[in-house]
Amino acid sequence: MTGQLPRKTLLTTVLLAAVLVAGCAPQSTSPVTEQPTQTAAAPAKSTLTPTGTLMPTPTETAVPTATPDTRLKPEAWQDWPVIPDLEPAAFEVYALGQELGRDAQVFSVIGDCQSSPTYFLSKYDENRYTLPEGREALQETIDWYAGSFVHRSITVKNGMTAPSALNPYWSDPDLCDTTETPVDCEVRLSNPSLVLISLGTNWNPSTSQEDYIAYLNQIVDILLEQGVLPVLSTKADNSEGDYSRNLAMAQVAYDRHLPLWNFWATVQDLPNGGLDKDRENVYLSYQAWDTRNLSALELLDSLRQQLTHAE
Repeated sequence: MTGQLPRKTLLTTVLLAAVLVAGCAPQSTSPVTEQPTQTAAAPAKSTLTPTGTLMPTPTETAVPTATPDTRLKPEAWQDWPVIPDLEPAAFEVYALGQELGRDAQVFSVIGDCQSSPTYFLSKYDENRYTLPEGREALQETIDWYAGSFVHRSITVKNGMTAPSALNPYWSDPDLCDTTETPVDCEVRLSNPSLVLISLGTNWNPSTSQEDYIAYLNQIVDILLEQGVLPVLSTKADNSEGDYSRNLAMAQVAYDRHLPLWNFWATVQDLPNGGLDKDRENVYLSYQAWDTRNLSALELLDSLRQQLTHAE
């Protein structure tokens, strides 16, 4: 309540057999001096100044509260969804990329041999696929990214690791500048709007978890500065023994509010978790390859729709 508060006063009339009648005083534009009576009480939550003038209680200013972060923690990465919903930060990166001229219909990949287009995604450009019943709408995404599926990225090589993607030694000398990292070179040559980061199998035992996360963040920084949306990915194998590389991917995605494709979750119902027993439980089985390609296509379809519908 603001301004001068209405006050109840008691009027005594001796002409009507001393009947007590209550009346409401009209609001005044000037301070009103409180008159003591036997029955009237000061309104609740009001204060009296030393002079007896009724003053309104100061209204407390509401302090905005932060929106609770309900995301699953990185340690719970196994429970993360396969295909993520984009956070506001992702849309900001994409919008920056469009301002910088990134091609909305091009994606690229950073990964090792298991990201080679020989096995991964090229079939969608080479017409070697049949979409599952009820999933025919995925053809729109195949058409949208036509040419990207068969593209062999500068950042896809046998033995590629997070540190390698940052080392000019791993760049193609025929296509890249001598001081250009593979990541920078690939962005310059392909001009993608988003990049799928699928690393970790070729881990270095001497690389600590903290160092590995630092390398991933350096890759992410390069992409973000150039308006390219990084999409991190978990892997099916556990070559390191404690799934620490998947945890690192989840940690970076969580910290930077970036999307993570939880590929690991897609193969857990397959025999041996989608891994080939005859190949040291590192490489995918044929069935897992079918799962990987379809899940990646569904990921790209979801990202395309989320990003383009937000424009």
